[in-house]
Amino acid sequence: MSPVPTATATFVDLLMVADLPAPGAWWTRWELDLPAIAVMVGLGALYLRGETLWRRDTGGARPHRVAAFVAGWVVALLSLVSPVAALSGDLLWIHMIQHLLMVIVAAPLLALGAPQSAVRRAVGPGPRRAVSGAVRRVSLRRRGWAPPTVVIAAVVHIAALWVWHIPALYDLAATNAFVHLLEHAFFLGTAVWFWMAVVAATRRGRRQHALAALMLAAQIATGGVLGALLTFTPRSIYDAYDGGWGLTALEDQQFAGSLMWVPPSFVYAITAIALFIRWFDLVERDARRREARTRI
Repeated sequence: MSPVPTATATFVDLLMVADLPAPGAWWTRWELDLPAIAVMVGLGALYLRGETLWRRDTGGARPHRVAAFVAGWVVALLSLVSPVAALSGDLLWIHMIQHLLMVIVAAPLLALGAPQSAVRRAVGPGPRRAVSGAVRRVSLRRRGWAPPTVVIAAVVHIAALWVWHIPALYDLAATNAFVHLLEHAFFLGTAVWFWMAVVAATRRGRRQHALAALMLAAQIATGGVLGALLTFTPRSIYDAYDGGWGLTALEDQQFAGSLMWVPPSFVYAITAIALFIRWFDLVERDARRREARTRI
């Protein structure tokens, strides 16, 4: 049996045995996380200021980008204040849903909003030059080695994913509000960076398309391995979670592992296939151009 059907079967089996409460028991449990709300409001205001300045200076408008960013911003905010956030400390699989909302829903939408250009315009030339200088000083290009941004972003995001799932660190995040916010910042920040690199690859040559598709495949592989470990490990590895809603701690972990394994794999796979098709079109177009030149 292939891995994804196995994970899907585990997910469906656990969903059938879970004793889900009535909506009234959880829908009213919204969380007023003031630091997270302040950060999100600040980022949203910075983005909208940058877009306003861009529209004023260029006389143009980018409604599709703004709509994508606002949609991603809303999803990210809901993941931090909705019942998903309030219940994330009770059940591991709900905590996993919170992370998935950030990484595979909010992050790509935010990336489609081109936040880098809006933020650069919003902060002004002084801070922009300071940040650019700091980046140049630590840039690998100065050391004669410059891996593509999509590769660096993928490696950093994968590292963040694995490091924050170390049991001691994950348990700490589940019990400490500041560490929990830091965990979310790493997940969302590295995911947005990765998706920004993927979006940028779609505007470049065929080599970037191929690299982005490979990095998406790397996300499937590494996330799948981590999800499989959580799904098939014979014991619960997180002390902060002892089960609930009719699930034991181990079943809760298996449910969370299946969630980590299956939905992101579909999102990354669909995006990778689209990039591969685009790469193939570019290769075919270049071949036709070369053939046309040889006939002249």
